[in-house]
Amino acid sequence: MKNILFILIVTVSACAKQSSKEVPGTTADSHEEDTTSYPELLQKALKAHGGLEQWKTFNSVKYNLSTTLGSEKQETQLIDLKSRKVLITGDNYSLGMDGTNVWVAPDKAAFGEMPPRFYHNLVFYFFAVPFVLADPGIRYEDLGEQTVAGRTYRALRVSFESGVGDADDDLYIAHFNPETYQLELLLYTVTYFSGEKHENYNALRYTDWHEVNGLFAPAVMEGHKFEADSIGELRYRAEFSNVLFSEEVPDQSIFEMPENAEIDSLQVK
Repeated sequence: MKNILFILIVTVSACAKQSSKEVPGTTADSHEEDTTSYPELLQKALKAHGGLEQWKTFNSVKYNLSTTLGSEKQETQLIDLKSRKVLITGDNYSLGMDGTNVWVAPDKAAFGEMPPRFYHNLVFYFFAVPFVLADPGIRYEDLGEQTVAGRTYRALRVSFESGVGDADDDLYIAHFNPETYQLELLLYTVTYFSGEKHENYNALRYTDWHEVNGLFAPAVMEGHKFEADSIGELRYRAEFSNVLFSEEVPDQSIFEMPENAEIDSLQVK
């Protein structure tokens, strides 16, 4: 009798394990990222850029950056996609975010006039739209079709809940191609310095894309003035090369502040 009972228990256990593999929707079978909580427009944009599921398989991204933002510079940027720690290496400086502090080595003067804390994740955030728009603490408003400088887009307005990031009063309006849902234009405000919410937008045009590890990443971004619903003069340009998304978790020690570094504290408003 004991032997029969043992066989029955083993058989039921084996069937339960098998069913979890075969029944759709179980943990073992469900790998697709649920995006239904996001606006339909953002869902389509995420899919057009390779999918949120694909994005979340990676733990880091690294790229070479050539930009005129602030000043002309050549950098390598490495970002931990889960913690958002950052390591930026330039010709004569290193800039990092260790999870709490933004530091520069050997000092802030080596980096230039732009505040390192303002800069440390600025380029990455623009680079990673629309995926970063799926972060927690974001509010959305679908603006429908919008025409900017004679072109029609599908527009999504983004704002942030209190305490999200260093500038939670920033506003973004992402403009997607109405047929492909690929990002073409981003209007954004900068409140880091004033701390005051406003709608004086800057324009960022995405002029070239390439596919990397199953995701569409920008190859070129161009920052412009934006006035009276018109895209104005070119203010800066950013080019990305050797882009690599990786499933490997970065060695966390590389984000730690060196002994000779200087901290750039968050501006108190």
